[in-house]
Formats: sequence, C-alpha cells, structure tokens
Amino acid sequence: MLRNLWLRLSGAAPAPGPGRAGSRGSLLILWVSIRLCAASLGRPPWAEYYGTKSRYEVLSGVSAPGTDWLAPANCTVLQVNALIRHGTRYPTRKNVPHMVEIHQLIREQGDLGSSLVQALAGWHMWYNERMDGNLHPLGISEMFKLAKRLSARFPALFAVQSYREKRLKFLTSSKHRCVNSTKSFIQGLESYLNLSDQEGGQWEVNDGLMRFFDHCEKFKNLVENNNTALHQVEIFKNGPEMERIMSNMAKKLGISSSAINTNMVEATFYLCTYEFILKGVISPWCDLLDKEDVEVLEYLGDLKQYWKRSYGYKINGLSSYKLFQDLFQYMDQTIEESERNQSISHTAVLRFGHAETLLPVLTLMGYFKDDHPLLANNFKQQKHRKFKSGRISPFAANLILVLYRFNGARGLGEKYRLQLFLNERPLPFPHSGNLIADYEEVKECYQQLIESLKFSNVCEFATREDLIALDHDEF
Repeated sequence: MLRNLWLRLSGAAPAPGPGRAGSRGSLLILWVSIRLCAASLGRPPWAEYYGTKSRYEVLSGVSAPGTDWLAPANCTVLQVNALIRHGTRYPTRKNVPHMVEIHQLIREQGDLGSSLVQALAGWHMWYNERMDGNLHPLGISEMFKLAKRLSARFPALFAVQSYREKRLKFLTSSKHRCVNSTKSFIQGLESYLNLSDQEGGQWEVNDGLMRFFDHCEKFKNLVENNNTALHQVEIFKNGPEMERIMSNMAKKLGISSSAINTNMVEATFYLCTYEFILKGVISPWCDLLDKEDVEVLEYLGDLKQYWKRSYGYKINGLSSYKLFQDLFQYMDQTIEESERNQSISHTAVLRFGHAETLLPVLTLMGYFKDDHPLLANNFKQQKHRKFKSGRISPFAANLILVLYRFNGARGLGEKYRLQLFLNERPLPFPHSGNLIADYEEVKECYQQLIESLKFSNVCEFATREDLIALDHDEF
C-alpha cells in the first residue's frame, strides 16, 4: 500500500483516472501524516545501521547542557581539546558511479510490472560526481550548533576576549568538507558570542596531523596500498550473507542474480542511506533491503574500518601517534602556564578531520576493542560487538578532552584532572572505567605513546612482509 502511495505522489505511477481527482489529494494528506508520524517516533528505518554515514543527532541524542557536563567538584576548567569529524556530506566521487550503475540496470532490465521497479525506474538520479563529498547544508548546521553547545558548556573558555586574542586555535584537514566545517563552527561561535568581525576566526590547515594516514609510509605500504590487507573484507563480500542479499534483490527486481554485484548492493544501501540522511526521505531504495540485509551491510562497513583504520593491524592505530601526542603537548603547556600563574595560551584547541582521523586515535587509546577480531566468518557471533563504526564516528562525531585544575589538591600528581566525552557523552577511561582521572595517571597509562623518541620511526618505510610481524598486543 505504501509503495503504491509513493508511486502516485512521486509521479512514477499513472495518474488517477476520471472521477478520482480528489483521491490524490487525500493520498497526499495520508502520506504526509504517515511521514510526520514516523518522524515523531524518531525511529527511521535502520538508521542505527548506517555506519560512518549515520546522522549525528539520531545516534548521539544531543540535548541541552546537563549534569554530565558539570565540572567536577572544586575544579576549574582550563582547556578543551577537541577532535571533530566534518559534518554530513554528499557522496564522494567513488560512490556515485555504482549508484548510477544499479539505477541504469533497473531501468533497462527490471520488471516494469512491479510497482517497486516502477518507483525505482521513475526515481530521479540527482547524485553526481561533482558533489564529491562536499559539505551538505545539514553538515553546516551540525557544526554551527556544536559550536553553540560547546560555548554554552564552557563559557569561560569560549569567551569573547579569548576569541579576539586568538586563544582559540583551529586546525583542519585540507579537504573542503573539513575547511567548511571549521568555517561553520566559527560562525556558530561568533553567533553565540554576538560577534561579526571574525577577528579571531582564523584556521590552520595541517594535513600532517589531520590526515596523518597520507603521510605515514608504513601505513601506506602495509595497509593502504597492500592488495591483501583487506582480505577479510573480500572474503565476506563473496560469502553467503552477501550472496543472499544479491539473490533477494534480483527476485524483487525481476532480473538475473548474475547481473548484480556487491558494488551494486553497497550502492543500493548508500542510496537508501543518503536519501534519508540528506533529505529525510524513506526512499524506495530501502525496499530492496530488509533489516537482516542492512545488518550485514553494516558489518561489511565495520570490517573495512576495523582492518583499515582500527585493530586489524597495529600500524592503523600507531599511525595517529603524532596527533595523539599533539593533544598532550597542548595540555602539558597549559599545565606549565597554570603552575607559573600565566595566562593560558590556548583555552581551546579544535581540530577538524575525518572518520579516518578519529578511529585510529580511539584505537590507539584502547577503546571499542572486542575480545575477538572481526572476521569474515564470525558475523553472527559479532552481533553485539563493541566496534560499531556508526556509533563511534557518525558524521560530526567528536572526541573532547577537558582539562581541569583541582583546587583542593595535596600535590602536583592530583592537581590536574582530565575528563573525556565522545559525541558529547561521558567516555570512561579504558584503564580504570572512571569518568574522571588524574592527568598524571592518564599520562602514565599512555607513557610509551607520548614519548616522542620511542615512536619517532613508527611511520618510516616498511616492507609488506612486515605485515606478518605486526603483533596486536605489543607496542
């Protein structure tokens, strides 16, 4: 019924005959009511399975400042360090051709006696390669609002004077979606501060930090340019779970299953995903899949992220060591200035990057590590896995480190404290499970990673044979 309703309203189905002129208006009212009802329930179909293409507000449940953000008792906030993924974007250039391919296949070979095929064939392909990952207006809004929320939560740090004195530092990847996310964040901050002069709104492009994966020779040689590094992903693509999806899609479309490949299946999932996250539309592309299908496709995406950006290979996490050290260097500087009763040079350091920036850092810190690795043959066993890339790094994801001075400290060791937030929710420290930790305790936990000399050669050239020697359990 809903599919036929969509057909009539979209114009993909024949227009109503004489004597039924009023039916279309009635159907439109019904359709709008259904959409409003679905929106009010806050449960769009499968939105929790969209992986790194997930909408931030759907998964994070962001709200007004609450007790989670209150400073610990007897503490003064000194600095915020943030690692922020760019906001919601359009599809990248590499995704669009496969979208066009599956759409063209349906138009040429699909069974036009099927209402679903009619809907898909009549659907307008509006995605094109020129979009190439550009920031979407929703992404602009996400950054604008995030800036306002952080400013409201830490007004002493995001103050007019700090902004004008350039004590708020902005670093970004050179990619346009990251630069534009930075601009949008600054605009949100200026709006909150009632400023329009943009005196402090300057940013620095630093791909060495924000796109470290492009500058780590060992990562590029062992993983990025290694055809066998994603072996588990390729096995899963050719496994029974994906075969079932292709077979079911072929039946729904009335075409041969041999005409459909895994790239088309992924493109179908992307079309379902992007139509919802960019337009808020539950499109007919979603009708080609069922809940079990999207769980499989979510796992396929997680497999890619796991083996290319996370625990699959040790170099994935280690490649981010310079960015990880940069976080602590700014906090060390702040503590030194506090001890000397000097003005804090940077009350906030805000870095704008990618999912590929955030995931390795969290891996290096030991977060979201499952007892067993994600493999092609353990999809069912990993149903309740910790490593779900969409919950970790949706669009506009953020890791925030808040440094405090404890005013009742008896010694330097407990004078400074650290609190972490992931996507604006408290993140327990992996070594203790506590929500707040002494800064020196955290530094000791990550001592090997913070010492620059010990890891100065971590990204130097390595042979592919070294991939075998990468031990997950040793530094």
